[in-house]
Amino acid sequence: MARWFFPHVGGATIRVYNIAKYLTEFGYEVHLLTHNPKSIEQCNLNEEAPLYEKHPDGFYVYRLPYYDLPAGKNIFNWAASIPVMAKKAIEIINENDIDIILSHNPPYLVGTASLIASRRTKKPMVINVHDVWGAEHYGFVKYRIGDFLQKFCVNRTKNFVTASEGLKKIFSQELNVKQDNIFVAPNAINLEHFKIDNDKFDSVIKKYEKLGIKKGVDYIFFVGIMRKWAGINFLIESFAKIINENKNLRFNKDNLKLLLVGGGGDKPEFEKLASDLKISDKVIFTDSVPYEDVPYLISIATVTCAPFPSSRVTDNEKLMSPHKVLEYLAMGKPTVASAVGGMENYIKDNETGILFEPDNLDELTEKIIYLLENPKIRNKISENAYKYIRSGGFEWKNSVKIVESILLKTVAESKNE
Repeated sequence: MARWFFPHVGGATIRVYNIAKYLTEFGYEVHLLTHNPKSIEQCNLNEEAPLYEKHPDGFYVYRLPYYDLPAGKNIFNWAASIPVMAKKAIEIINENDIDIILSHNPPYLVGTASLIASRRTKKPMVINVHDVWGAEHYGFVKYRIGDFLQKFCVNRTKNFVTASEGLKKIFSQELNVKQDNIFVAPNAINLEHFKIDNDKFDSVIKKYEKLGIKKGVDYIFFVGIMRKWAGINFLIESFAKIINENKNLRFNKDNLKLLLVGGGGDKPEFEKLASDLKISDKVIFTDSVPYEDVPYLISIATVTCAPFPSSRVTDNEKLMSPHKVLEYLAMGKPTVASAVGGMENYIKDNETGILFEPDNLDELTEKIIYLLENPKIRNKISENAYKYIRSGGFEWKNSVKIVESILLKTVAESKNE
């Protein structure tokens, strides 16, 4: 059960998809119940998503109906979705002899529906924690409701899976969960997905010509949700410094652009920031794009970036497990990333990428310029990154094996109770 799934594009969807995909590949029957994409931002929705389908990878997908309530009343979508999702989950469990529920995302909205279904069907439940509730873009009422529901679910669940050691630590401390009940299955990469089909390359890039994307341009690149916590404002400001404040650079600034791939609620603010800095003609925003297009867009980048700012989350030791960095490395791209907790697992400074101090605008700018001015170093880092990600056990199959073991453990424990 999950809030996010395709055609939503983002880290949570990638995690949900790959766990469903590989559990199916391991021989299990998987049924995925998710929200209607119309209720979700950062969603690439060119046509209606079916309420039920068998996914090409073999698992079954069910999407909730969508209740289009007036602006200002969308908080009631929460109230409506919990019982509707729980009811649908109970139907799926009873009709298909389901053994266990895996509940994705911060354990509040989907978690509550999962818990209701678990109690009504007497099937065990594991929560897969992608993040701890506390998103800054929610108002006071939503925050308080989410906080209450998260604690309600966590206090009634035994076993949990997280994406990193740091998230395990925060989850344990803030919600008083025994660390022995939290297991780490890190985010990973599907290397087969991040290969370029040369026969498709021109047609994929052509889809974005109307935005000004084309071959032969030097792109500073970011992919991900358009939210402040991703550090996009720092990247825009850094790009403005490169364009406006540096005169004696050993590369052609006229051929340089900033390419920001993704959708999200803070995008209008970022567009205004680019306008205020007088660089709008040099910055390209794409909105959400199909996941299958992401490798092709990364492939045209000259320098890729993961500029996460300092926060209670990113400062925690070994917390970060960002999909975008894995994707950059899988495509053999030189990456500049902030040295937040956990980034050292992927970016070995000056070997597989370049690290900078979080929130340090001057250092971010300096590191990007360093890569742009030194193609030989850029190429060496690219080569190292490509080899490292393909030899370090970063594939989803390994991570999902951990999830599988926790699910089997939980089923066995429930039979012994």
